[in-house]
Amino acid sequence: MKCGFRITLGLLLFAAMACVDPDAGLREEFRAATLKLADQRLPGAKISVAGRDGWFLHSGELRYLKAGSFTSENAVHANHRVPPEYADPVPAILDFHNQLQARGIDLFLMPVPVRPAVFPESVLGPEPFAGRETIPNLHLPLQELLSAVQEGGVRVIDLTPAFLEQRQHPKRGPVYCRSDTHWTPYGITVGAQLLAAEIKRMPWYESVPKKKFHKRWTTMPLKGVTYKDYEKASGTTLEPEQLWMRSIKLETKKGRRKFGLHHPESPVIVIGDSNSTKWSRQRSGLPHCLAFELGFQVDVLAVPGGGANGTRLNLSRKVRAEPEYLDGKRVVIWCFSARAFTNTLEGWIPIPL
Repeated sequence: MKCGFRITLGLLLFAAMACVDPDAGLREEFRAATLKLADQRLPGAKISVAGRDGWFLHSGELRYLKAGSFTSENAVHANHRVPPEYADPVPAILDFHNQLQARGIDLFLMPVPVRPAVFPESVLGPEPFAGRETIPNLHLPLQELLSAVQEGGVRVIDLTPAFLEQRQHPKRGPVYCRSDTHWTPYGITVGAQLLAAEIKRMPWYESVPKKKFHKRWTTMPLKGVTYKDYEKASGTTLEPEQLWMRSIKLETKKGRRKFGLHHPESPVIVIGDSNSTKWSRQRSGLPHCLAFELGFQVDVLAVPGGGANGTRLNLSRKVRAEPEYLDGKRVVIWCFSARAFTNTLEGWIPIPL
């Protein structure tokens, strides 16, 4: 009788937990599968791991997922290769935010989730999601960080809910490349629209002179870094994916013109890693999409591979060389891969402006 009572009580507790978090079990499966995949790099490959459902993942994506929670007391374990005092990203982010606030500038933090967080089929396969109308968020540490810095006054753009909801456009394709770790111009468009909606609510926005921009969707073949790495290691050939580009040009009296990334007169600065500048040669990157949504160009001080520290150092050097540079600036958008939270070798270092 007592044994039966314990079993019944256990089932009731399990049912209660499932009601609180119905995806808890799936989330554990996702983490276990991630841990297993992280050690299965193809022999001879530098970065690529054969995932499920036709995906080729980057070892850095899996290391990030494997790390788990990376804030507060968990930071030292997640970032065990860096000095302990620089393991937690939150203090450095809040320090940067406070420095900008002292100059009357708002910080928008917009980390780009890793692909498996939005396409968990790449880790678990399609079977667990068959028949589901929505895909759940199976990796919550990013939301833990965003909540922590938001409590400190930082404005955050959480791409995960929007990407999960809009992850596959019927015509423009997915929010991420399959052959590369970066977001697609369609994914960038989703992020730019979220940012623009927030910026347009700010009191200074209406006073900024506006320009007209033209957009044109075209396709191009892409064989990104994970495909190329897998091909080299395996000796096989993969078909390139077809990627939709959203080419943005400036409308002028003399016709449509290309424009670059440097506009120091702009009230908006974009910093970050390659996610801030990817597809700029095709005029389809974040700076171009933001210009289309906002009606004016933005200035860019991003550093490929330097989303955590290098880009802030770049801004600091700019301010020291040109002390008036931040005059009239209203917003800094900090956009980088979420991998930087656990894959940064030097840690998260406070950098003075």
